[in-house]
Amino acid sequence: MIQNQSVELFFYQARKLSQDAHVQLLLCLEGDHWTEEEEKIHDLRVIFRQLLSIHEFYEPLLRLKTNKKIKNNYQLLLRSLGPRRKADVFRKLFHEFMVYWEESGKTIGSEEEKNRLLHSVLRNDRRKKELYEDTFQFRMVLYRTVSWYYFDSESLVKDKKGSMEDHGNEFIVKRFDRLLKKHKKLEKQAHSGEDDKIHKLRLEGKIIYYNLIFCKSLLHPERMKEAERLKKLHDVTGKLHDLEEIRMVLWKRRKDGEIQEYLEEMLRFFEAEKKKCFIKFLKIIQK
Repeated sequence: MIQNQSVELFFYQARKLSQDAHVQLLLCLEGDHWTEEEEKIHDLRVIFRQLLSIHEFYEPLLRLKTNKKIKNNYQLLLRSLGPRRKADVFRKLFHEFMVYWEESGKTIGSEEEKNRLLHSVLRNDRRKKELYEDTFQFRMVLYRTVSWYYFDSESLVKDKKGSMEDHGNEFIVKRFDRLLKKHKKLEKQAHSGEDDKIHKLRLEGKIIYYNLIFCKSLLHPERMKEAERLKKLHDVTGKLHDLEEIRMVLWKRRKDGEIQEYLEEMLRFFEAEKKKCFIKFLKIIQK
């Protein structure tokens, strides 16, 4: 296999992140049970996202089928943790609504009523995936996936000479140029406010942002200014995504008998919050 600086950097990052994932997974598991500390689960999900992002970034240098299989595994692990993330996000959003509600001089009532309202929002969104419940299988999926970086690396990388030549990190520089141009096009499309287009922009932005951070020492300082902008976009599009998810849940349950008044108030509150967030989004992409 031809020696290639970009390929070597990929494996360096992949092995480091796989070690981080192992350490973080140990922090997340208490015996055969998941920790109740949401921050630890969040940090594990971020590492999986980072691993997924390097596979997306270095995709032109990697074998299509093997790379797809590895990406599918990381997506499977992320999906299995999805209900935990959603429940945590919904609790935080519910707290935002409660602060607004109480500052308006209104009250929901007893703690029991508050809990019933929160349960109504979380209902059917706390379902655990089978892989999440089987922590042994979860670990095995992760360890089988990262083993490619250590024991079967040649089967992951293309062996065609034309694909492997790399002069002074030329691949990395050109790859960022290409992805940033694509991102600019997605920004124009997301200007319409359509949720699917904003979500696509968010996912593409993660790929660029994480890899800019990983490749910081190889890039011109001017390029790193993009990282700051992408981080702002990442935060605001993430908030838009969360607000749309809770809006959809509330829309389905807004006629829920005894707590209908609160559900409809929550719906109006989060729709207004989403409009404010979209204005922030427009200000960022228009700069």
